[in-house]
Amino acid sequence: MIERLMLIVRMALRNLRRQLRRSLLTASAMVLGIGLLMFIRALEGGAHLMYVETATRMGTGHIAMEHPDYMGSQDLADRIAAADLERAFRAVEETARPEELLAVFPQVNVGGLAQSASSSIPVRIGGVDPELERDVSFLADRVVEGRYLQPGDRLEGIVGVGVAERLRLELGSRLVLMAAGAGGDLESQLVLVTGIFRTGVPEVDRGVVQLPISTAREWLGLGDDATSMSVILASDDRTGSIADAVRERLRDEGVDADRIAVRPWWEAMPDLHAGLRADAVQTYVMLVILLGIVALAVVNSVLMAVLNRTREFGVMRALGLNRASVGAMVMVEGVILTFASGLLGMLLGLVISMGLFRDGVDISWLFGGDLAFAGAIVDPVITPAVLTVDVVAILSIVMTIGILASLYPAWHATRIEPAEAMKTDA
Repeated sequence: MIERLMLIVRMALRNLRRQLRRSLLTASAMVLGIGLLMFIRALEGGAHLMYVETATRMGTGHIAMEHPDYMGSQDLADRIAAADLERAFRAVEETARPEELLAVFPQVNVGGLAQSASSSIPVRIGGVDPELERDVSFLADRVVEGRYLQPGDRLEGIVGVGVAERLRLELGSRLVLMAAGAGGDLESQLVLVTGIFRTGVPEVDRGVVQLPISTAREWLGLGDDATSMSVILASDDRTGSIADAVRERLRDEGVDADRIAVRPWWEAMPDLHAGLRADAVQTYVMLVILLGIVALAVVNSVLMAVLNRTREFGVMRALGLNRASVGAMVMVEGVILTFASGLLGMLLGLVISMGLFRDGVDISWLFGGDLAFAGAIVDPVITPAVLTVDVVAILSIVMTIGILASLYPAWHATRIEPAEAMKTDA
């Protein structure tokens, strides 16, 4: 059996070598197409990683811990008690490896009004720990005027450029924030604008104000409570497993899901997750369509080889080679051609992605600035990222197409009758 299989493989390789020009033309089209597709997918993968990175650093973190009702109610009554915050912090430190953990910090987020001397607008008010957030916060890198919050700040705050424009604020301006406190009464807090940020996301720039969490807690009467706790990881690879481990550890300490919900970023930001999934599905649909076109080239190449070797197949049948062996030989020809072309195409894609464009591709000329997607922002200089799942998916699709594209030529070869084949010149 093995000897027969090896014989079929040798004959298939010999046939491809004999029709070298046709084989090279078909292979070159596949290599170029697969290489470009892999580069495009690497660009998209890099963009997706950047979207997740910036979105998680804008507030929710890779893992968000909050009261299970807070996402829907946005009410301070649905907050995390100080004792549970301590347990959540310990659970994260005990489950995540030190090299995986960048920051764990509490936040106070509440809807309210921002009022200046000229006007008032609804805003999202965030109380943050400047010392913990400074090195990981996306907003800290997007301050265009003034400075970000610093340890020791009390009445200082930063606002988006849209908030500054709508309220006619500048550095040093006074801003009054109003929101319902823990007791349900409307509370107000004076803030001095020390920084103005620009993210490129309209809803953030036009509606977000940040101030120190100590000020927010005192102003709203929260004590040491918080509305959420965010976990920033060095990589997104183990977000799901760490979230599961934290959830299990909290359960062991008696903190049930009705007190703290542990959500990985795709649950905390469902719009972003849905957008990324739709984008990936669209890319794979395009990939299948384009590789389907390539499959037609494979069908044409292998079928032409079969039609041009009718007499040869007749001689093989007359010498005792059965129909199954003839069909298997043609199948192997198509699979080898597709597999080799697929590997070379993926190698070309790797060279383009990680070699020629390893420093990134600047697409700002196409969009004119930062790109916003589902509430997240990504820099217009995109660094390609070749993901293992993409390599496996592309290789699987290529092999499937190679097999399917070889079925008809192989079936046609098995229909050749020795007596009729000997009468032809092909």
